Amino acid sequence: MLTLSIVNAISDAIKSRRLLPGSKLNERELAQLFGVSRTIVRQALSHLAQDELVSIAPKRAATVAQPSFDDAYNLYQTLLIIDCGVVDHLIEHITPAQLDILEAHTRREEATFQQGRHEESDELGREYHRLLIGFLNNEALSQIHAKLERKATLITSLYKVDFDYCQLRHEHVGLIDALRNKQGDRVKAMLGSHYKLVIRGYRFDVASTPQVDLATALQIGVDA
Repeated sequence: MLTLSIVNAISDAIKSRRLLPGSKLNERELAQLFGVSRTIVRQALSHLAQDELVSIAPKRAATVAQPSFDDAYNLYQTLLIIDCGVVDHLIEHITPAQLDILEAHTRREEATFQQGRHEESDELGREYHRLLIGFLNNEALSQIHAKLERKATLITSLYKVDFDYCQLRHEHVGLIDALRNKQGDRVKAMLGSHYKLVIRGYRFDVASTPQVDLATALQIGVDA
């Protein structure tokens, strides 16, 4: 449980961009902040390294991972391949109730954006793809997809400059229409365009290694 709490805290800090790629994760400091042994911290960092969120050097110096352009390209190519495989199944098996779920989700995504809650709208956009995967009720696939999404979050925190969110949300609506009309090729073409648009919102000139206060980034000692 102690290991998991550290894993979750660091993962959340990365996802929320409080811990940026390249940030140092000192074992001794983390142990003091969480009030645990360095062994527990080491186990947590090892777990994060398995998810490719953390890099551990031979002397066990740990940092938040710094993915490259090739990492980003390969990641989104993998996500596209998964999504296209999911589409092959959903074209034949998606139900009216599931289509209604997707439509309600896109309305929430648009409403939160119009209300200026852009971070929440962005998260709903990511959730859209998790819903598609979830319709297959394949836990193994969902876990693989979740791991890839965590890496995508890291890449976004490093490289994101600007996205055409309006077009992304529009494509989510269009995907529903294509699924409803069993237009598999159209869905796959839209997904390919979708991920290309995301990558165009990245700038691949890596910034210098950030200096962060771990207690602040991990929100330790911060009043709820």
